[in-house]
Amino acid sequence: MIKGSTFNPEHQATNTTSKVVAALERLSEAFRVLLWQEAKQHGISPIQVQILTYLLYYPDRQKTVTSLASYFNMTKATISDAIKSIESKGFIKRKEDTNDNRSQTLLLTREGRAIAKKVESFADPMQEAVDQLSEEKQASLLEQLLGLIKDLNNRLIITPQRMCFNCQYYEKRGKLHYCKLVQGILKSGDLRVDCPEFTIPIV
Repeated sequence: MIKGSTFNPEHQATNTTSKVVAALERLSEAFRVLLWQEAKQHGISPIQVQILTYLLYYPDRQKTVTSLASYFNMTKATISDAIKSIESKGFIKRKEDTNDNRSQTLLLTREGRAIAKKVESFADPMQEAVDQLSEEKQASLLEQLLGLIKDLNNRLIITPQRMCFNCQYYEKRGKLHYCKLVQGILKSGDLRVDCPEFTIPIV
């Protein structure tokens, strides 16, 4: 009897769900490979590559250990260890919060910004692969992926993401996506994975 496992090729061959899950696993493997390749070139770890890239673009209010732990679905202790390591290399510095001495903002130094600009290119091969799809297919893929992420958020597998589907302003109207903040219909390609205006729904 064929075992009903996603990772059993015989079962997978006749089960579309398993093939989709296996394909997503291969994509996650691709990201791991790309991250390791980039990290090794600069003598840092994959999570440190991701932290440096994060600090390059996010606003100061989100540059804290707590925010990083939530974003990367890791413990504060793990993030703190990674921060200490890249801090020792002179890539980041800490800024004390004048209103809360227990909170610190993590900022890139000049050297840190330079290295972050280099390592952020790790995802370029993935970007190039997606670029080959038509805009319509990209939009459809985005919508489906956000739906999967939303389901994983609901199951508490990963922390809730700052995306449209989790936002107070988002509303599903039939098959249409509606944003109450901009008061307009959103096309699939307009949906955001990480929105600056994201607001947690009021329960």
